[in-house]
Formats: sequence, C-alpha cells, structure tokens
Amino acid sequence: MTIPNGFCTIPFTQYSTYNTKEYRLCCMAEDPDIPISQKNKSMQEIWNSDYLKNVRKTMINGSWHKDCKNCKNLEDSGITSSRIHENRQKQNSIPELIANSKKNNYSSKQPIDFDFRLGNLCNLHCQMCAGHASHLVSVERAEMIENKIIDTSNPSNSFLKEEDWRDNKIDKKAALLENGIDWENFLPLLPNVRSIKVIGGEPTVNADMFKLLNECISTDNAKNISLSFYTNMTNLNQNWLEKLEQFKRVVVSCSLEGYGIMNDYLRPPSKWHHIWENFDQLVQFAHTLQRKQIRVRVTTVNQIINSLHIADFFRFIYNYCKKNNYQIGMSSNQLVAPKYYSMSFAPNWLIEKQKKQLNELWNEICKDNIKYLTEDFHDAIHDIILFGNNSEYNLNNMKNFLKVTKFYDLHRNNNIVDVFPEVVQIEENLSNK
Repeated sequence: MTIPNGFCTIPFTQYSTYNTKEYRLCCMAEDPDIPISQKNKSMQEIWNSDYLKNVRKTMINGSWHKDCKNCKNLEDSGITSSRIHENRQKQNSIPELIANSKKNNYSSKQPIDFDFRLGNLCNLHCQMCAGHASHLVSVERAEMIENKIIDTSNPSNSFLKEEDWRDNKIDKKAALLENGIDWENFLPLLPNVRSIKVIGGEPTVNADMFKLLNECISTDNAKNISLSFYTNMTNLNQNWLEKLEQFKRVVVSCSLEGYGIMNDYLRPPSKWHHIWENFDQLVQFAHTLQRKQIRVRVTTVNQIINSLHIADFFRFIYNYCKKNNYQIGMSSNQLVAPKYYSMSFAPNWLIEKQKKQLNELWNEICKDNIKYLTEDFHDAIHDIILFGNNSEYNLNNMKNFLKVTKFYDLHRNNNIVDVFPEVVQIEENLSNK
C-alpha cells in the first residue's frame, strides 16, 4: 500500500499530553489553534473530537496537516522525522487504521499508545530549555530579571518575550505545572495499552512516574507494554531499575549534550563525573542476558554552544561502546527554539567546521566497519550534517545569542569561552558588520 502524503499513525493510535493537562498530537506538533485541555474534556471526548477527526481526514486524503509542519521541515531537509519513524514501526497496520477510520467517520478506537508529560518538575536548569519543561528554568529566568541582569523594558530585549522568557515564576512552587495524566480515564484503558512514553521535567524525581510504573506492574499489564522515557541521568536507584525489568521492552533515552565541562556548563547543577557513573551503571545493567529487553539510548541536542563538541562527544561514546562491545542507540535532535541557539541561523564557517569534524568521525567509524556501531551512529551524525545544509545565517539571532550568553554567564559566574572559544570569532564577525 502507498502511504498517503503527510500520513502519520500517531493520531490513530497515540494519545499525547503536554504539561498543564493540555493535549497535542505529539511532541513535535504545533499546538492546536484552539487549546484542548483535559480540565474540561475527558480523554475519550478529546480522542474523537472534531479536531482529531479533521487531522485524520486530512492525512488520509494525502495532505500535510498544518500542525505537523516540524516533521515536514525535517523531511524536506532529508532528516528522518518522528512521522517516518512511527510509520515504520506500524507499517503493517496502516491499511487497517485507514480503513477503520474512514468506515467510522474518522473516529478511532481507544488509543493504545500514550505519550505523557509529567509536569515540569526538574532538578536541572539548562539554559537552552524552557520553563514549561523545567520549573527551575522558570525560577532562574525570573531571578535574572528580578536582579536586573536583564532589563525586559529595554526594546532591544523584546525578542525574549518570543522565546519563553515571559510569565516566569521566581517561587519554585508557583513555577510548577501539573502533570498531563488524566488518571481517572487512563487507568481503565491499561489492559489494552501497548506503549507508554514518559517525559518530564525529569521523570526520575517525579512521584507520578513511580505511580505509573506501579499501576502497570500491579495490574499485571507491564509485561504487554513497551516503555520509553527520557532522563538526564542525575538519578539512578535499584528500585527503579528493578521496575524496568517488569516491562515487555524498555528504551531509556539519556539526554546528554556533551562530556566534561560542556555538560557542567550546559546542564547545571549536574556534574559530569556523577552523570557518567550513573550512565555506565545503567548500560552495564542493560547489557546482561536476563535484561536484553532494555535498551539504552543517547540523545543529544545540536545547538551552537556544543556544535564543535559533538564530534568529540560521539567519538567518546563510540570508543566506550567499541571497547566494551556495547550497543547503544544514538540520536541527535536539531534545536529550532530558542532561535538564538539554533544552528539554523549560525555562521557558515561554524556549520562547515562542524560538518568537517563529523565527516572525519564518520570516516573513522566506517574504517572500523563494526556493523552495529555503524548503524547506531549513522542517523545521529548525518541528521546534524543535513540540518546544517539547510541553514541560513541570521545576524539578529547571532546578536541575541551573544546577548543571552552574557546574561547567563554573569548570573552563573561562568565564561562561555571555556567551552566554546569560537564565540570570540562570532563576536568579531558581528563587530565588523
């Protein structure tokens, strides 16, 4: 069967939430024009709402839905999008999904996959993150404004209002958002659930993650569920690891932006030596015969600050896998917001330098000719290269990059030159404009 243009299985099988109990198609999708909240609609009402029926009809008729433009942009750049990944996972069921939906006026049976946001409780305040994903980011940005490090009344700083610098809360409790699970409507569906994705905040510091795992295990449904979640690897305990063993399949995606001082600069207050100890323990745990259903992944956000560190970081992980005969999934996410950190708008010389480093790494990997490692690293490396091929230098975004970086360095008593000395060249180039 030819898959219709723009078709994605997610609106037919997966129910996705956002923090504050908002619904959206998936983590890549744009928010609906009219917000859809679980506070005034049940999960069942949302699942076959006019909005979702329209999405399904649009996709079946071979058109891209407007809220799916992020996947379309990635695919136009040659990058494997979430849509492509999901369609590959369920390619055999696509004809049935389409036929049943058309037969039932674009309704769909109960979702069997769930993508839950557990709120924004987090123990890190990464500067490329946002307040809706970490309450500490909200707190820190409010502190910077309160302490006059940033003057939001200055017209030259107006761009910050478009980049998640508004409505931040200096009080930690006030900055917290609700988790996205409608427990009352979700728990009766557990017998038919086949996959759950969990993202925070940081799930390992959130009591709702353990509630979710315990519900799956105590009802004897865990053995039928594939579990995946993202963690910053600041926490690792035996109780959590033992729960993972109860599930049919588990993918632990570790958000790591670099090693050594790059990690410490980008992801405060974490320390690399502690992160690496936890990561190594997790990988060893997963690479035992009785736990072969557990897979560890590394996911790295490609952004300006770590752009020339990524090749060395990937090489570090590659050598670790090669030495220990470990298989670790690798992926790179291309940061698009905030714009001032995105490689979409970086200087051409920076993009070319990054591309050169990554091509050198790829040639080393190909020379080793270790099949499983070549497969694991291919997309992570080449997606960054492809993303750079479609960049377009933006002077204002680079000015904003320097400005925000100085704000953070002043507030944190850091110096970006320690991790990204090329910032000097960016500044010199701008001064000559």
